[in-house]
Order: sequence, then C-alpha cells, then structure tokens
Amino acid sequence: MGKIFDGMRKAVQNKLTPEQRAIPKTVKGQTSALLREEKKKRGEAGAVKRVAARLGVTPDSVYRYLSGKRKNPPTKIAQKLESEVRSVAKPRLQKQVIKDAKTASVKVRTRAEIGYTNSRSGNTTPDPRMRTIAKTLPTPYSTDLWQALEDGNEGAARDVIRDYLQNEYIRDGGGNNIYTSLQISDIDMMEFDINP
Repeated sequence: MGKIFDGMRKAVQNKLTPEQRAIPKTVKGQTSALLREEKKKRGEAGAVKRVAARLGVTPDSVYRYLSGKRKNPPTKIAQKLESEVRSVAKPRLQKQVIKDAKTASVKVRTRAEIGYTNSRSGNTTPDPRMRTIAKTLPTPYSTDLWQALEDGNEGAARDVIRDYLQNEYIRDGGGNNIYTSLQISDIDMMEFDINP
C-alpha cells in the first residue's frame, strides 16, 4: 500500500488503546501472524509468496523470518512488516473505528506535488509544486474516504482528497476557479486525524 493508506491505517491505530494495538514483538511472531492471516483469507497455497510480495522480499527471506534465523531485517522491511501486521490485527475493532470515522470529519495533512489545469483559460502548471496543505474533510468526503480503505482502492482515496481540495478549497472561490482541476502526484507525506 502507498502513503495514503499507510496514513489512514495509522489514524485507525491511533484510535485504539495501547492494549488493543498490541501485536507480536518479534520478527518471527509478526511474520507468523501475517502468514496466518494470508492462509485464513486466501488459503494455504502460495501463502508464503503472498506474504513475501506484501513485504517486498523473497519467499526465502520469509522462511528465514519464520524460522527465527533472520531476526533483524532491514529497517524498511521491519517497518513494513509491523505496518502490515497492524493492518490485519484486531479486525473487529478496526472495522468499528472505520465505521465511526465514516460519520466524522477527518483532518488531512499532506505534502505532495500539486498542479492544476484551467479548462476555460487553458492555463496549466508546467511543473507541479511541492505544497503542504492541512484541511478538515467534512463527513460526506470522510464516508467515501474510509469506504475506499475498506475496498482496498487507494486510487479512490486519492480522488476523494483531490475532489475536496478542488471543489471546496479551490472552486469555492467562484469566478474562473470553477474551471480549475487539480492533480496530486508524488506524495511525500499524508497524515490523518479522525475527529471524535
């Protein structure tokens, strides 16, 4: 998953208590938990390969993690492993958080390349600029945003954020702005905070 879903998953985790967020501490335990989830979801055949694909490693690396022969993978892999395990741990609690989030506003802070095209004037950004934007998405947008997470469609989540910025942040000014379309690319950071 990309930075949008990573940020959304972190927001869900932040709504859980420390006890609810608890996952196995060792690489072996985390890999075993992820493998169990894969077997439960898609069957035993090819489960190790699917875990390897999720982590961006070889199946041999997964076997070494499972056997305990490799206890300290590279930092990026260790972080990815933890993130993947957290995303599937305590599924009922996570589903409840997401259900509640659909009817709440959500604060979004992003740093990404943002460009525009104006269909009336023909103006466009020759080079999208890296911008930092912090906004609160109201409930209608939140509903679609969290549904995209449930559907596993990160592109749809990106579209929701773009539509909000385009419709409420840019076009709300009226005039020539109503013809302006935004493009979001090269996301450097995406953080979410679910309001109570």
